[in-house]
Amino acid sequence: MRRLLQPRLRIGCPVAIGCDDTRTMAISLLTRKVGAALAVAVALTVTAAGSVHGAPTETADSVMQDGLDAAVAAGYPGATALLRKDGASRYLTAGVDDRATRTPMDPKAQVRIGSNTKPFIGAVTMMLADQGSLSLDDTVDRWLPGVVTGNGNDGKKIKIRQLLNHTSGVPECLDRVTVDAYNNPTKPFPPAQLVQLAMQRAPLFAPGTSVKYGNTNFILLGMIIKSVTGNEPAVEVRTRLIDRLGLTGTSYPTSDPKLYGNHVRGYAVPLYYWGERPYVDVTTLNVQFSGAAGAMVSALDDLAALHEALLDGTLLSPAMTDQLKTLVPYPDQANLSFGLAHEVVNGPGACGKVWTKGGAIYGYHTAVLTREDGDQAAVATNQYNMAGPAGAGVPNLTNAAIDALCAL
Repeated sequence: MRRLLQPRLRIGCPVAIGCDDTRTMAISLLTRKVGAALAVAVALTVTAAGSVHGAPTETADSVMQDGLDAAVAAGYPGATALLRKDGASRYLTAGVDDRATRTPMDPKAQVRIGSNTKPFIGAVTMMLADQGSLSLDDTVDRWLPGVVTGNGNDGKKIKIRQLLNHTSGVPECLDRVTVDAYNNPTKPFPPAQLVQLAMQRAPLFAPGTSVKYGNTNFILLGMIIKSVTGNEPAVEVRTRLIDRLGLTGTSYPTSDPKLYGNHVRGYAVPLYYWGERPYVDVTTLNVQFSGAAGAMVSALDDLAALHEALLDGTLLSPAMTDQLKTLVPYPDQANLSFGLAHEVVNGPGACGKVWTKGGAIYGYHTAVLTREDGDQAAVATNQYNMAGPAGAGVPNLTNAAIDALCAL
């Protein structure tokens, strides 16, 4: 029997309510039909350092397969991984991508990527800064006059870079609409309306004085992209990133709640139920409430390609790449720092820095990890609850991804 990895990370907490309040994580799962993706997910939150795998003879593939098997043993229908070294990719899977047909998990199929949308939005923003269309030191009010205001919020005091690295202090908005979005898959949620909901709350802190992951930051960045270019962020993402990098498995849906083509079905399990565990198919999901914070669909190969191009200078100038990699420490997490639209943890042993991004939305979780030498790991599952059954699957899987990456 393969060993189960012990949780070392808290992954993809419901950022709509924050990693420091787990008591409300169960809200969306009290019944089969209540709640939506309370979040479009947060960073990899490290609680300890050091490798969790035992024997030094274990290979990267065996460590990763252990994590996949652990996720399925914890109740996830399926899990899949990509390992990439020196440009060569290999794939591992466990479980199924469709519980009805029992189709084996396909590592090249599309999944909803939640907050892994954020690096796409961050890339467009930094590319606009590179070309001189905006400055990362511009205030939010420069491009969105009067939008961030009320209850102590002030867009004149918040810089674009503070949205990118979550140091803006702007309050959360998505928790106000997730139940409505879940129950109404085609209902529009205009970005300005979402920001207005956030403005009903006081700032989390003065801009630049702390760090708190939040979705409103990237809702605002999407609005800024439109203000600067005249185009919806989906258009800029497609022309600047998807088309340029040949990301054939990636799309940015703006209203259609369905998935098409070769895709993995997403599931959730209610927190409370009687009898056999009920898996609720949540593949069809409102994308308008998450927008620039989490609406995109992609595949593991495409996610790895995007992160590689962002970090190796393919998309950005050397000066902008340096800005992306300028880190701010996350409070109370000794092994976590934030760059621009990325997070960083330190891998076990001599592994060094690991650039990461986790993304979760109801039914799906993804994580992409990149070492300084360019080696990569990416993982995906087709169940995400925020709380409840199978909660250990994601930390087991992401621990394994870090260890496998560092063993390549």
